[in-house]
Amino acid sequence: MDSLDHMLTDPLELGPCGDGQGSRIMEDCLLGGTRVSLPEDLLEDPEIFFDVVSLSTWQEVLSDSQREHLQQFLPLFPEDSMEQQNQLILALFSGENFRFGNPLHIAQKLFRDTVPSESDFRK
Repeated sequence: MDSLDHMLTDPLELGPCGDGQGSRIMEDCLLGGTRVSLPEDLLEDPEIFFDVVSLSTWQEVLSDSQREHLQQFLPLFPEDSMEQQNQLILALFSGENFRFGNPLHIAQKLFRDTVPSESDFRK
């Protein structure tokens, strides 16, 4: 996760919220072995989640090195691996079913439905 470390450790710019209080509810999550705080709305609201976790984010926000880092987690194919990986990315972000559902939809549902306990973060 070296190429994504700064995304996990840099403080988020939290501007004022709609309630005028200037604070957001954050939830702790484990990404790999790293504990991060993410806005509750991102995890629980599918519309916000899929606005952030989207093909446009993949294409327009992530750097080449970040995309390359993430692509190493995709399967390798015997022929035209890069082209098949690109097709897989398009299928993933378009919501296609991968045998048991779409991994992004499953992840968002797990984020939304899972309330972590403090013991989940103890080592």
